[in-house]
Amino acid sequence: MFTRRQVLGTAALIPFIRIKGDLPVVENGIARAAVTGDAAELVTYVERATGVRLPSVQGPGDTLIIVGANGPDPAVPGLLAELDRDGFLIRPFKDTITIVGPTPTGTANGVRAFLERYVDVRWLLPGPDGEDVPRRTTISVSPLPVREEPSFTMRSLSPLRDGKYPIQQQWAQRNRLQGVGTEPIAFHHNLHTLFPVERYGTTHPEYYPNGRPPAPGKLTGWQPAFTVPGTIDAAVTGILEYFDANPGAPSFSLGVNDGEGFAELDPVPAYYAWVNEVVRRVLLERPGKTFGLLAYRKLETPPAFPLHPAVVPFLTKDRYTWTDPAAEADGHALTERWLAVCSQLGFYDYLYGAPYLLPRVFPHEYARTIRYAKEKGVVAQYAELYPNWGEGPKPWVTARLLWDAQADVDALQREWLVRAVGATSAGYLAAYYQLWERFWAERVPASDWFLPDATYQSFNLPQYLELVEEADLTRSRTLLDSAVARADTPARTARAKILRRVFELYESSALSYPRQVATPADQATALAVLRHGVDSFQSRLDLAARRLALIKEFAADPVLVLQMNPASFPNLTWTGWNPSEFWSLVEYLRVHEPSGGPVTDATAGHPYGDLIGAGVARPDQATDAWRLLPRSTGTRAFTQTGGLLRITGQGWGGPSQIVDVDPGLAQVTARYRAPAGTAASVQVALDLIDTTNTPIPSSSVRSPVIFLRPTGEWITLRFDAEIPATARNKPVDKVELILLVDSAADIQVEFDDVVLRTIAKGQP
Repeated sequence: MFTRRQVLGTAALIPFIRIKGDLPVVENGIARAAVTGDAAELVTYVERATGVRLPSVQGPGDTLIIVGANGPDPAVPGLLAELDRDGFLIRPFKDTITIVGPTPTGTANGVRAFLERYVDVRWLLPGPDGEDVPRRTTISVSPLPVREEPSFTMRSLSPLRDGKYPIQQQWAQRNRLQGVGTEPIAFHHNLHTLFPVERYGTTHPEYYPNGRPPAPGKLTGWQPAFTVPGTIDAAVTGILEYFDANPGAPSFSLGVNDGEGFAELDPVPAYYAWVNEVVRRVLLERPGKTFGLLAYRKLETPPAFPLHPAVVPFLTKDRYTWTDPAAEADGHALTERWLAVCSQLGFYDYLYGAPYLLPRVFPHEYARTIRYAKEKGVVAQYAELYPNWGEGPKPWVTARLLWDAQADVDALQREWLVRAVGATSAGYLAAYYQLWERFWAERVPASDWFLPDATYQSFNLPQYLELVEEADLTRSRTLLDSAVARADTPARTARAKILRRVFELYESSALSYPRQVATPADQATALAVLRHGVDSFQSRLDLAARRLALIKEFAADPVLVLQMNPASFPNLTWTGWNPSEFWSLVEYLRVHEPSGGPVTDATAGHPYGDLIGAGVARPDQATDAWRLLPRSTGTRAFTQTGGLLRITGQGWGGPSQIVDVDPGLAQVTARYRAPAGTAASVQVALDLIDTTNTPIPSSSVRSPVIFLRPTGEWITLRFDAEIPATARNKPVDKVELILLVDSAADIQVEFDDVVLRTIAKGQP
C-alpha cells in the first residue's frame, strides 16, 4: 500500500495508465478496498450502507482509496492547479482511487460526491431522519474519472453557515455549501470595525456624520464620512492591522454599517471612490486580497466609474420578485450595469423560509435566476435562507443549483421527493408543493402585499395569508395525509410526518389569521359578520394558541427550529381576535345605530359582543403633539397646522408621537391628499414602548406598505391592529405612532384627521 508520504513522493514517477473495469470497494458483503487519509466520513457511510468497515491496509487484489493526497496518478497535480478551491477529483488509476481537492473543503466535497455517486447516499434534511442510506451488498467504482467544480466560487446560506445548530451546519457542508471559515469573500456590514468610537470619537469626530460620533457600542445607523480624507488613512490602517493579525484571511469586508446614516445626501460616488482608494493602498502592501461590499439600498446604483478589480459588490435583492416580468427586466438591467463597472459581482438574495407562515417555494423561478447569474458571470451567491424545513426540497434543491447552475430543477425536485418519501408517496408530495408554488407565482404577485421594487419583501407582515383559500388547506392536508399513509419504510414515514407536522403551523396560521373585514353597509351584513365573529371566536383563539405552541415546540427541535422566529414579530403574534372585524362592527354601530338597534341588541350576552358595545362608547385618543421621527432620513420634514400635517422632502420617515395605550385592539384612521405626479408610500407604525418609556427593540406593529394614490383628492386610509401586552418579555405601556412616508424624490403630501383608537380585550 501507499503511505501518504509515498504517494506524494512517487506520483510523478508512475506512468499514466487507464484501467478497464470497475474497481471493487465492497463485494457481496466483503471489503475489497482499503482507505487512507481523512476518510472517517467515507468509512462510516460505507459501513452504514453495507455493514462492512473498510480497513486501512490494502489486501492483495484490492483497491486503495486515497483521500486528500495526490495519489499515484501523474495527472492529478496539473488538474488540481486548474480547479476552483472547492472543486475535486475522483481519479481511478491502476488499483487506486484518489479523492482530492485543492483545499480540505474541496477534498471533503469529493468524499461526499463519492458517497452520493457510488454509495447512493443523500442528505435530504438535517439530522438522522434526513439521511437516506440505502442498504446494499456491493459497491464498485467506474474507471471513468470525475472532475467537478462549482458554478459559483462562493455559495453560502444564512444561518446554515454558522454553528449555532450544528446538525444544520453539517447538512449544509455535506451538500457542498460554504460557511464561516470557508467563505472566500467577506462582505457583510463591517465599517464600524474600522471606526470604533473609542478610537476616533474624541480625536477625530470629523470622521463621523456631521462631526457627531455615535454612542459607544452603536454599530448601526451611521457611516464614516467618505469625503473626509482622514477616513481613508484610518481605514487602510485598520485593514492592515487586521491582515497582520489574520495573515491567512483572503478577504476583508468594506460593507457599510446597517441602517444607513450617511453623511452624504448621495453616497454612491463618494463611497465607491473611497473604496477604490482604500483598496488600492492596501494592495500595495497586501497583494492578492479581495474586498467584498454590499450594494444595498442607497448603494445599489453602480458608480459612473469602474471599481477596482479586487472589489466584489454583492447586489442585494429578493429575486423572488423576478416572478414579475417587469421586475425581472429591471433586475437584469441593473445587474448588467453593475457588470459594466466591476470585474466580479455577487448576488445577495432573500430566500426566507422563516418567518413566513406558508411554504414559500418558487423553484422554477429560482433556477432561472441562477442560470442567468451564471451566464452573466456572477461569481458569488449568498442568501438569507432561514430554513423552514416544511418547505421540503427547497434547501436541498437550492444547494444543488448553486453547485451546478445548469442542473434540471424538475429532476432535482423529483429526486428529493422520491428519496424522501418513496415513489408512491412522491406524487402526493409533488402536488402539495406545486399547489404552493402556484400560490406564490400567481396570487401573490397580483396582491398589494407584493413589492416588486423592494430590496426584500415584507416578511414580517402576513397579509399574504388573506390570499389563502380554505380549499388550499383542505387539499394540502389530504395530500400530506396520503403521503404519510403511503410512505413505504419507517424512515420515509418519519420524513413525511415531519412535513405534515410543519403544515399544522401553516394551517393554524391561515385559519386563525385576522382577515380584513369591510364595514357592513346594511343590517343584514352586519348581523352576518357579528354572527360569524361570535360563532368562530373560540376556535380562532384555540388555533392562534396552537400555532404559537407549535412555534415554541419547534424552538426546542434542532431541525424544525425557526431561526427567524415568527413569535418575535408583533405582526405575526396574533391571538385569534380580529381587529378589523371588531372595528368594522364598531363603525357600523356608531353610524347606523348610535341609539341602539337590532345589531346592538345582538351583541349582548357574549364577551366578544359586549366588547364591541364598549368600543362604540370608547373615545378617540388625541393625536396632536407631533414631532419628526428622529431616525428619518434624507430631507424628510413636516409642518403642522391644527390637525393638518404637510409632509415634504425626500427620504424615509415622518411625523410621530408617543401615546399611552391599552394593549389590545387598535385602529388608526386618517385622510391623505397626494398631488398628481407624487410617487410615495406610507406605512402606519405603532412602535412598542415599555413601562420605563424605553422603546422595545425590533417591536413595531405596522400596516402594509400603502402606495399613495396621486389624485389630488382626499383619500381615507385605515389600519386595524392588535397591540400585544408584552413584546420580547417587556410589558407594553405606550406606542410611538408614526406615519412612515417613503419617497425617492421631493414630495408634498398632506395628512389630516389622524385618529388612534385602542381598547383592552379583556378575558373571553
